[in-house]
Amino acid sequence: MKAVLRWRVLPCAALLVGCLTLVRDWPVLFGRVPLPAEIVASFPPWESVRGPDRQPPAHAEMGDLVTELYPWKAYTRAAVSGGSLPLWNPHILLGAPFVGDPQTGLFYPLNLVYYALPTPLAWTLSFLLRTILAGVLAAALATTLGASRAGLGASRAGALTAAVTFAFCGWVTAFQARPHLDSVVWLPLALIGVDRLQRRLDASSVALTAAAFALPVLAGQPESAAHVTLAGGLFFVYRLALPPADLKRPGRVRFGALFLASGLLALGLAAVQMLPALEFIGELGRTVSASWGGKPLREIVTFVSRDLGANPSSAGVEIPECSAYAGMLALLIAPFAVFHRNRRDAIFFALLAAAAVSIAYGVGPAYALSLRVPVLKGIPNWRLLGVADLALAVLAALGLSAVEAGLRERRRAPEGWWWLAAGPASLAAAAVAFMVTLGVVRAGRTLPTLHALRQPLSSAAFLIAAAALLALALGGRLRPSVFGALAVALCAADLVSTSYRFFPFVRPAEIFPAAPTFDFLSRDPEPNRVAAVDVAYGSSFETMYGLESPTGFTVTLRRTVDLLAPLGFQESATGLTSDSILAGPRRLLDLLNVKYLVATTWNRGASALASRPDRFRLVFSDASVRVFENRTVLPRAFLVPASGARVISDESAQLARVSDAAFEPAAEVVVGSAADIGGSSGGAPAADRQAAPPRVLERGIQSIRVRVDAPQAGVLVLSQAYYPGWVAAVDGRETPALRVDFGLAGVAVAPGPHEVLFRYAPRYLRIGAMLTIASLICAAACWLAPRRISSRRERPTTSA
Repeated sequence: MKAVLRWRVLPCAALLVGCLTLVRDWPVLFGRVPLPAEIVASFPPWESVRGPDRQPPAHAEMGDLVTELYPWKAYTRAAVSGGSLPLWNPHILLGAPFVGDPQTGLFYPLNLVYYALPTPLAWTLSFLLRTILAGVLAAALATTLGASRAGLGASRAGALTAAVTFAFCGWVTAFQARPHLDSVVWLPLALIGVDRLQRRLDASSVALTAAAFALPVLAGQPESAAHVTLAGGLFFVYRLALPPADLKRPGRVRFGALFLASGLLALGLAAVQMLPALEFIGELGRTVSASWGGKPLREIVTFVSRDLGANPSSAGVEIPECSAYAGMLALLIAPFAVFHRNRRDAIFFALLAAAAVSIAYGVGPAYALSLRVPVLKGIPNWRLLGVADLALAVLAALGLSAVEAGLRERRRAPEGWWWLAAGPASLAAAAVAFMVTLGVVRAGRTLPTLHALRQPLSSAAFLIAAAALLALALGGRLRPSVFGALAVALCAADLVSTSYRFFPFVRPAEIFPAAPTFDFLSRDPEPNRVAAVDVAYGSSFETMYGLESPTGFTVTLRRTVDLLAPLGFQESATGLTSDSILAGPRRLLDLLNVKYLVATTWNRGASALASRPDRFRLVFSDASVRVFENRTVLPRAFLVPASGARVISDESAQLARVSDAAFEPAAEVVVGSAADIGGSSGGAPAADRQAAPPRVLERGIQSIRVRVDAPQAGVLVLSQAYYPGWVAAVDGRETPALRVDFGLAGVAVAPGPHEVLFRYAPRYLRIGAMLTIASLICAAACWLAPRRISSRRERPTTSA
């Protein structure tokens, strides 16, 4: 058997994984979209339009798909269709940086489908692309096609087993549509890059390795990108210390230098995302010094539990966070990997899997070491289960290849010390898996739907089938090719049935359908904000209807959290609370331009607001929904006289003043320094007259133009979250935007009429874009230069 398989294995892996994906997700062939849209329709605003109550499909927790991820993609599509790159999101959290939030993955190559296609189609297509990519890269890692010599050297059946195991494992299935998978899916390519770099020591390998380490960063999940970088770095250190046996000249110094060069190039390639993200993280006020800890060790049952249909699952495992099922065959055959001819790499993947599991469950020396590693100790490391699943997929591929090789050498039952050693190891793994499965069966916990596929007893059935297949092979009853084919088939049957219908499927028209409540709210011609009270509907739903809200579901700026806290807002929670609104600062809602409050009779929210007719007026009702208008709301932009400026340098004191019941935002503005309003004092006051209030002339997703006629010097307050990168131009003269009223934007104006333009122009994005473009040119040159030189050398010469 050749050590390096032909290139045909990758198309085979892509075809196999693609076909299995369509079998599993067959509703997409009829235009259905994998999205839990029933979560949206379950809220009161859709009560009058959803028709007779239907039994919602049973599935694990997927709320962030409709409160974060799908609205982000829809917003991206809408912005690009309108001719703008969405750098800022005005729809949530008083305005929030869109390019700075790494989870949006604005520059991630696979997200380009949202630029070109309707959101439902792009969403569905991305599912297929991610699954195929995971399978193809896992197969490529198992075979290492780019290597000039041995590589990992899995057989064809082993490569296909790795593809199916990783593409349909529990972790990949549960994190579909989430940026965690978009980051981890590139780990196989990062490991391939390290292997190729060591074997070739050329510029093209530097380019490949740099791209492999940059893509997880661009994908948008910093924690998962850190895990990929850590695993790739450990593989480099391992290969540096123990190079492949077939390398006669390891070239350690050059290998280390080129790896460092690839790392620097990767930073440059990802700079367009990294620099804005670092600025964003700096505005969060978070720390990575506190440990998240590990998951309970009892949840290691996830490796034998096929249940992904609820949170927690029937085995008591948190879904999606702790999904890790990789199939019973992988557990049984992985121990044989250490007897593959490339056992050095097999040992690395065994150690990687053990370390990932150790850190995830908070036990062992690897966990103790992780608590002393900066950054790593402060992120949720149970997501390393994705790394463990990849390592298990590679070990399964090498183990299957080792069994096939042994069968070719001995047509009957193999003999020798290594088979005697691997047999007990495999049987021990089977015994542990069976005992855990039996314990889950005795617990008697099953799901009401798809129970035949998800109940614990099915794990035992596939365990028995895998053990029988392995026993027949080791007993010489199967030819190597037949064994390989049956192994791939069993692996596919196990994992595809496990992940079958994990996602509900809906028609595009069922995704955020029209509702009378949002139809009413959309009629307001002025840019006023809307807020849900006491969970009248889900977070960020306003984005899908073109509305704006003071709340939302995502990582939130520190000042925005503090500013909204008196109204009952909590980070990554849903809406405001009626108790806090009535008991909190009276004018804070006015300052934040919250004109409409949506409540429901399902709870006390509607009655609580109705009890204060002096503040809130009922303007719309539909079924259980009640929409109240804030009678004293301030407009999106308003002018405060300079005489009302209160200089407070301490941020906590600023927040205390803005939250004080006596604070009158229309007459008083809090600034951090007297120099902030120094430029507004020039010029004589206008004639004694009542000037018209500021008027918004034009609004874009990252700009707003206001006309103001100031009778005297003052501060124009823009009710929008302050963030670095916003600039103001008064009559065409650019000036930095001020941070006023603790967390809002503003600008000083002199007496007289002015036209003020607020514009988001992030400096770090410009710097990052220039670095990325330069790095792309460098990477392209590194990739193409060796090929041009090679083609010149191979060009035949002609005689004179």
